[in-house]
Amino acid sequence: MGSTFTTNGGIEKIGLGEQAGSWGTTTNTNFDIIDRLINGVGDLTLSGTSSTLTTSDGALSNGMFKVLVLGGSPSGTHTITIAPNDADKLYFVKNGTSQSVIFSQGSGANATITAGKGAIIFADGAGSGAAVTDLTALFINSQALDGVTIDNSVIGGSTPAAITGTTIVGTTITANTSILPDTSGGADIGSTSAEFGDIYIADDKKIHFGNDQDATIEYDEDGTDKLVITGDVTFADGTTDVDIASHDTSNGLKLGGTLVTATANELNIMDGVTATKDELNIMDGVTATTTELNHTDGVTSNIQTQLDDKHSAVGQGLQEDSATTVAMKNSWMSTSSAVFSFSGNFTNTRSYPVFVCGRTNTGSGGSFTFTVNNGSGGSETIDQRDGDSGTHDFFAMILPVGGSVTCGVAMVGSGIELRPG
Repeated sequence: MGSTFTTNGGIEKIGLGEQAGSWGTTTNTNFDIIDRLINGVGDLTLSGTSSTLTTSDGALSNGMFKVLVLGGSPSGTHTITIAPNDADKLYFVKNGTSQSVIFSQGSGANATITAGKGAIIFADGAGSGAAVTDLTALFINSQALDGVTIDNSVIGGSTPAAITGTTIVGTTITANTSILPDTSGGADIGSTSAEFGDIYIADDKKIHFGNDQDATIEYDEDGTDKLVITGDVTFADGTTDVDIASHDTSNGLKLGGTLVTATANELNIMDGVTATKDELNIMDGVTATTTELNHTDGVTSNIQTQLDDKHSAVGQGLQEDSATTVAMKNSWMSTSSAVFSFSGNFTNTRSYPVFVCGRTNTGSGGSFTFTVNNGSGGSETIDQRDGDSGTHDFFAMILPVGGSVTCGVAMVGSGIELRPG
């Protein structure tokens, strides 16, 4: 009976009565195979995109190494086919190449080891449908680390363990209390090129800003049921816009809870106003209605200047004795005002209003007509006769410039200019 070989390791089993006098050579080869199967570390230099890892019967081969160190320069993702497909194999693999390496044995599942990573894999030797499984992936996803020692600290113990790696990768990371930076401001969440997606904050929880938490943002679900911002807020200079898209008669900008109902166009009337904040604050406490304020609609001049000018002009004949009292000035009429007399009808052709008084020149009496030329004409006839036909009748009147006094009979009179001082 001839020699046979083990299915998984290719160790030669010498048949009865075979290899007389040469058992030593075969046995030594078998021991070398066993040694490689148990402890062997083999370097595989890869090139191209495919290669075969073979376990040969009765002879040392690369497929017998326990540990595979992959090197070389494959031109792309490299597939290693484990042969034969009916051999059970267990490998510890280190991928030292710059490409991912796929281990395959049949039409079943494959195991992929990315560049720079390692894995423990096994091939099930199921023939044409054989599959390769990455055991390491199963260890990471299913094995709890409670009680494991890292950096001399026990995970799950009373003292937290330190993880000194630079990156932690996982689908979900759960924190029971807090995720803290090493120092205040010492770590970022995300970066300029790796931004986080949505952030979810529970009801009545705050985002705090500043070392002293001077400003916060909170959804106040159990209070106002609104987003609440505490602390001073400044919109920086530049191209920053604040757009209240829902501003209308029922929603939008509110001041102290009161909705501002003015439109953007109405508010833009203030554009270009040079008043200071102190001048604008004069409006604080104003109780005028919209109708009252609209009296100024269309005014284009400086109201205060006009009032000052009017006050200056009026002030030539008047003086303010108090906030509510106006009186004639002592100098309301100049001492240089001209005094004059007239005979017959009189028209004021002087430059100032005049005070005139007079009488009829005969005893027959008469009616006096006072005419004021105010641009549209106007006159008034006053009968000042005393009823005694034997005496003169008298009149007294202030006539504006252009005004006149006439009588049906001859009259004489005198007057004085009302020239301001």
